[in-house]
Amino acid sequence: MIHEAVAAIAGELNRFLQSKHNITEEKVVMSSIINLDGSIAVQEPDKIVMTLTNIEMDKTQSNVGGYKQTPRGNYKKVKPPVHVNITILFSAYFTSENYLEGLKFISSVIAFFQSRSGAFSPQDTPVMNGVIERMQAELISFETRDLSNFWGLMGSKYLPSVVYKIKTLPIKHDVLYPEIPVIKKT
Repeated sequence: MIHEAVAAIAGELNRFLQSKHNITEEKVVMSSIINLDGSIAVQEPDKIVMTLTNIEMDKTQSNVGGYKQTPRGNYKKVKPPVHVNITILFSAYFTSENYLEGLKFISSVIAFFQSRSGAFSPQDTPVMNGVIERMQAELISFETRDLSNFWGLMGSKYLPSVVYKIKTLPIKHDVLYPEIPVIKKT
């Protein structure tokens, strides 16, 4: 589910950037900024790097299970989905000669989310294909002192960037429980 959400956002953002800047190349890459060995993960400069930085449980969503009636009139236990929010970092990984170009693309990332009012649904994002009902993006702001901690955690030097929290993704696994027959009075 998370991979589908991230891929859907990346695809839509790429299309938006291509249209806005009249380009054919894909500018968005989904990647860590730094590999586990400390080397630079992105090999091609002048890209917007999209990195998942956090997954948290959405405590505002109900995670209560229950029973669902089957077509035969019996009942079946259902497990509720776990709703999660994901935090995504969009970084301008541009050469120093193209620094201003990187800032232009970061501004375009913000414009992309603003143009959609931060919302994604299967109607306007066909690649969601009904797997994800709705996603809502919220811009996250950092204090300057928090930026140092954040980038230190990422293992990288600061890059011009913007962070969005994507709410709420249902993660569910259809567990097969036996049907429970209805008890009838005789």
